[in-house]
Amino acid sequence: MKTRLTLLLLLFFKLSNGQENYNMELRSHLPVNFFESANIGGYVDNQGNEYALIGTQIGMSIIDVTDPDHPVLKFQVEGAYSNWREVKTWQGYAYVTTEGSGGGLQIINLNQLPTSIDSHIYTGDGEIGGFLYTAHALHIDNGFCYVYGSNINNKGALIFDLADPWNPIYRGMYDEYYVHDGYVSNDTAWVCNIYEGTFSVVDVSNKAHPVTLAMQTTPGNFTHNSWLTDDHKTLLVTDEVDNSYLTSYDISNIGNITELDRFKVNTEAIVHNTHVLNDYAVTSWYTEGVVIVDAARPHNLIEVAKYDFSDFEGNSFNGCWGVYPFLPSGNLVASDMEQGLFVLTPTYKRACYLEGTVVDSLCGNPLADVTIQIQELNINDLSKLDGTYATGTVIPGQYTIVFSKEGFAPVTLTNVQLSNGVLTSFNITLVSDSAYSFQGSVVNTLGNPVTLAQVNFSSNSESFQLNVDGMGEYEKCDMLPDVYDFSVGRWGYKTKCLQDTVFSNDATAALSILEKGYWDDFQFDFGWSVQSTALKGKFERTILPGAAFPTANPSVDDEDDCNQIAFVTGKNFIVSPNFDDLDSGYTRLTSPGMNLSSYSDPYINFSYWMYNGYAGYFPNDSVFIYVSNDGGAPVLVSKLYDDSINIKKWNRVSFRLKDYIAQPSQVRFIVHAEEFVPDNVFEVGIDRFYISESAPIVGIESNPAAECQLDVYPIPSKDFVNVKWSFVQHQDNIEIQLMDMSGRQIHQQSISGMEGNTQLGAGLPSGVYIVRLCSDGRALSNKRIVLTH
Repeated sequence: MKTRLTLLLLLFFKLSNGQENYNMELRSHLPVNFFESANIGGYVDNQGNEYALIGTQIGMSIIDVTDPDHPVLKFQVEGAYSNWREVKTWQGYAYVTTEGSGGGLQIINLNQLPTSIDSHIYTGDGEIGGFLYTAHALHIDNGFCYVYGSNINNKGALIFDLADPWNPIYRGMYDEYYVHDGYVSNDTAWVCNIYEGTFSVVDVSNKAHPVTLAMQTTPGNFTHNSWLTDDHKTLLVTDEVDNSYLTSYDISNIGNITELDRFKVNTEAIVHNTHVLNDYAVTSWYTEGVVIVDAARPHNLIEVAKYDFSDFEGNSFNGCWGVYPFLPSGNLVASDMEQGLFVLTPTYKRACYLEGTVVDSLCGNPLADVTIQIQELNINDLSKLDGTYATGTVIPGQYTIVFSKEGFAPVTLTNVQLSNGVLTSFNITLVSDSAYSFQGSVVNTLGNPVTLAQVNFSSNSESFQLNVDGMGEYEKCDMLPDVYDFSVGRWGYKTKCLQDTVFSNDATAALSILEKGYWDDFQFDFGWSVQSTALKGKFERTILPGAAFPTANPSVDDEDDCNQIAFVTGKNFIVSPNFDDLDSGYTRLTSPGMNLSSYSDPYINFSYWMYNGYAGYFPNDSVFIYVSNDGGAPVLVSKLYDDSINIKKWNRVSFRLKDYIAQPSQVRFIVHAEEFVPDNVFEVGIDRFYISESAPIVGIESNPAAECQLDVYPIPSKDFVNVKWSFVQHQDNIEIQLMDMSGRQIHQQSISGMEGNTQLGAGLPSGVYIVRLCSDGRALSNKRIVLTH
């Protein structure tokens, strides 16, 4: 990830508004008819004259920029009124799309320039499934025009044959998603599904039957445009959101698309369109103008030129809409929405590349989040999970490079020569001033090793997971003293977790004893499988955001488990409740197999979240709970159904397995969520799954918050906790229970009255416990406490 804080003082010159520009010269500026501008293209006529083709609210302006210092408006081609207009050229013709009603696909014959032009509007024929009235964008490759975001069907990609450039012929359609923009080369389309937050790789060799080969999410989940590098091994993608990135992907193996790097400017500005010329990404960045990034080493994206002509700042949709870098002269033509045309002459320079790997001295493990600073330029970057780093600058010279990470002695390199187009590499070893070797083992209640268990450590400064070996042991040779949340788990055992546990070099070994059983709060990936036919919103195991968020998905975890992780139908934490909800199909979550033959009367317990909002439709989207035995047909246990858009809480459910399977043995638990009515907002969450013997610890709970108030403090506590309770109305047979995390009751006391208080926990071992307030055997409220004796 790159955040360039480059003070290019020797190369910058200041504009009157204080914006900094370098390696790009302003040649001219021409307002366009006092109307706002949209995207821009370029063209060269038979006499070698160069033109900027700039979209405006009222049509296309054709401007002669052969003399870059004196552009001349030659023609204005009227079109449907719209703020959106895109243009591409092919064999002497310009093709224009607009979201203005009736704009269709406008075709402009440029072959008679500089003396005349001609144009007409193509709206398609009956084969399209309707008339082509509007479209957002387009791309042309090898004689085929791909029109994106039209009014036809799902607004995907329409494909037209340009063998006769004046009379396109419809050949096919890719219509799985709305397509906002895309890039096509060698019969492969890289289309941007902006509302899904993904790009799709589509085989369009058969125009009548395109086939999706792969999909990839992008950092901003609002995938706007894409472009291939010259060797076609890297795809550059933009996300049209605040504080957005230009992101590079290794696409040499379609089956394993890998993110390489992210670049952003130093503000909250929104990136728009990128093009690639000689492995330079030439990008319009709204309020930041034109930015050129060296993408020759796509894992190390470095800004090498910039010109900001916008009067705006921040994250508004103002300023530079587009830039066209492909004129033979090398000049750039750029469109500013408020100001019109700008002609620029760039100086392309390769960056000075600084790359390498950072490891620790104790065990040679890669170190992530090491700060690499080029001091004189105040450039800061971070090493990745594998310890690699990649940064640099466009300014050659001698610099001081500092490698630093909390808990390690910094390494400083002086007089490091960085040169344009040259890779300078250092592999660095950092020595810790506090790390130590930590060992642990995991056993069952009989003292036998629990192999293949997983161990998770999480503190305010770092998180990591270790795997237990065949002897039930694990080791971290560079453990840092800290207060960690510590969890150990394996499928078939009850997860054990301790919160706010101090680890230091005084305690160099740990023994964890796991009890047989099935418990999963999704701290670990135990292998639950997901199947889905839905367009979006399939079940995902994800970290919940942990704070109030205006979404139908849960923002906090269910109580009494070790983390903030659950299975939910799509992350949905970015835009709106319907951004990633379950749509147009089903998603099914299936547990790993459970050997329950040794249980006498097993109960299945779980928590679910369900939201079924709607827009004028009956909210009958549902969740079906099934169990299967020995690979047999699933048996329906329950249908969960909510018809209130106000239900936003975790609900706990328990059921007796033998009521559905007479002799449980190899059992699987299945959650099937399905949307039956399009456009409903449908969200589902699953958490805190476990098997209990005989009657469950907690039955089906109603709304306890409406009946009582339970408070415990302080948390954590070194001695005991204070427990305070109150009731809204009279309750019978009230008691306070104290349970350990396995559900074993270790203390119980009867209480009476509408309110009261007591103290619990004195003398107990350090750990996590549950305080439960019950009435007539029904749990009204639970609170988790942490004791650190």
